[in-house]
Amino acid sequence: MAQIATNAAIGIGISSVLITIIGAFFLKKVLGKLKNSKKIPTEWVKVGTVKELYIFPMKSTKGIKSEKLFLTEKGVREIDKNDNTILLQDRTFCIYTSKDLEVRSARQLPKIIQISIQAASNGVILKAPNKVDLYINLPKVKNNIRAKFGKELFTLTDCGHSVANWLSSFLLNKNEGLRLGYGTGNPARTLVRDNPKLAGHYPGFDDTLAGIFSDYAALHAVNAATVQNLNERLENGVDFMNFRPNILIEGPEAFAEDRWTFVKFGNVVTESVMECPRCITTTVSSSGVFHEERQPLKTLDSYRKSEGPIKTGVMGTYHKVLKTGVIHLGDSVYVPK
Repeated sequence: MAQIATNAAIGIGISSVLITIIGAFFLKKVLGKLKNSKKIPTEWVKVGTVKELYIFPMKSTKGIKSEKLFLTEKGVREIDKNDNTILLQDRTFCIYTSKDLEVRSARQLPKIIQISIQAASNGVILKAPNKVDLYINLPKVKNNIRAKFGKELFTLTDCGHSVANWLSSFLLNKNEGLRLGYGTGNPARTLVRDNPKLAGHYPGFDDTLAGIFSDYAALHAVNAATVQNLNERLENGVDFMNFRPNILIEGPEAFAEDRWTFVKFGNVVTESVMECPRCITTTVSSSGVFHEERQPLKTLDSYRKSEGPIKTGVMGTYHKVLKTGVIHLGDSVYVPK
């Protein structure tokens, strides 16, 4: 009987521990949701309009100008075009090294800027100067590759040998070395775990901010007046496309975006989480060459440097998607009253 009582006590003790652990887990989840949930404003004031809309299907390659895009929680995607081609989504493709499984962008390979991608039936077509166009089927999602991007690991599916050879030939002048990955945004990225300093500095910085293979956020917007302010300081001005935003906003005064907390594009609602710290990619010309004097980044660094953990010049804002929907050219842009 004593043994039975002892076993029962042990069983009760284990059960209590399990209940405590499970309870703590669910409490953490609930508190996390409460922390990350945002009360969407109900009163808005118009500050501008959507001047340009772009989608970038492959990380660091050319963008595609659009008249309307659907904003999902993972970024913009095309709307049914009635032409039997797939619907492209923002940054669903990225290049990585075959040996070390490390993501490569225009930071390391500036010629990537010259590559364009277009939708086709059941796949995509890649184009680049002096290269034969290459069609590839959209791969069946396997999520069998984990490629390093900073401290993060991108989960992706490899797109095969033909495109690997095509990319390696164009970017490395070799038959191998680079491969193409495709992702869907599942499983979710681990922004907070892998970027603790950013998560500690920006209250809205959490895993729901992430796009598929974007640096940090699902949506990136730039204010045209802030670009113009920069150009007034440059000997040779730059185009807003040096900064590769999904949305160019026309109307607000320069730097107005620094004060925004929420932004509504038409009926779509976002939270402006952080400024966009700029990198060497902004200095790459359309011919895929770095600017000799690091412009416009050098000038941005001189007068518009981030106060956050990444000490570099800033241009544009990163947005978390709170309410999905269609964004059109000419849509009104609102901020809270």
